[in-house]
Amino acid sequence: MIGIDIVDIARIGGVLERHGERFLEKVFSASEIARAHGTKRLQEYLAGRFAAKEAFMKARGGRLPWRDIEVLSEKGRPFIVYRGRRYDGVSISHERSYAVSVVICGD
Repeated sequence: MIGIDIVDIARIGGVLERHGERFLEKVFSASEIARAHGTKRLQEYLAGRFAAKEAFMKARGGRLPWRDIEVLSEKGRPFIVYRGRRYDGVSISHERSYAVSVVICGD
């Protein structure tokens, strides 16, 4: 299955301004939050991860708990860990105002 999602980076910035840590803790794991705070472009980074989580849900065919979907990276390549299983078919891209992600799941 294939999932795709696009996110307006400014929208994520607005949610961060309004809800701050509450938003982060609802959507992202502790390790995702720690990595995000270490980046130069926080909003862009979070928007890409948010898009990947949405794309993963679409590929899997329905809503899943946000924090159960962990978007990580290794040597600059994103991957998803969901319930202990690794999914490597993940791509994230950013362009000015938007972040987009495509996820391919074999099951």
